[in-house]
Amino acid sequence: MARGSNMDPQHHATIVDKLMQYRGKIPKTGQLGDKKAQWTCEDLRNHIDYLIYNIDLFAETFDKGLIR
Repeated sequence: MARGSNMDPQHHATIVDKLMQYRGKIPKTGQLGDKKAQWTCEDLRNHIDYLIYNIDLFAETFDKGLIR
């Protein structure tokens, strides 16, 4: 993705914003009666958090010029 990529800070911000919106629509634990559903929703939130963290790290690396 780095070579020939036209990613700029706005693209990263847009992606993170969409992920945050999606994360906000995942049901909260108190709204779920089944333990598997609770675990699945919590796991999905954790995966989204980790993805957002990695996108931020990628954007920082890209901004520093370490990825061209």
